[in-house]
Amino acid sequence: MVIDIIDLPTIPVIGKEGLCTAEKNIIQPLWQEANSHFHEVAALGMKNSDGTYVGFWGAMSDESMSFRPWTHQFTRGLYLAGVETYADAIAPEGWTKWIMPARKYMVVDVEPDRYSEIFDEVINKTIPEKGLKLVGAACDYTEPATGKNKLFFPVAAL
Repeated sequence: MVIDIIDLPTIPVIGKEGLCTAEKNIIQPLWQEANSHFHEVAALGMKNSDGTYVGFWGAMSDESMSFRPWTHQFTRGLYLAGVETYADAIAPEGWTKWIMPARKYMVVDVEPDRYSEIFDEVINKTIPEKGLKLVGAACDYTEPATGKNKLFFPVAAL
């Protein structure tokens, strides 16, 4: 597994928000809704110099919106399926804007069919082995230029 540790500034994201629970995982329906209405926010998406979008985030937070890890063994929390945007962008009606805090992240590539396995391995093995602790909710990221999916884990030294 390739692991990077990077520092990122605040990240504004506009997307569709919902509450996930062990009984009702709404991540795929949120992405379907965001994708089917993307034209409503396409102009707000941050772009690279070549015109491609910077990225699409499955941003996560605890229910208090403190961006702490999900509760109930990482099965309950808020999820925002959206596009990275500009700090001054205003979410249109029916959309939500989050400002993810500046943090240090452990970043790993993830294949959709191994998502749970990789998530568990990083949380339970990799982060502790590196002398780090999880300090916030993990986030999904898709890089449009490559199509690669990544998991971002906010970490700090023990």
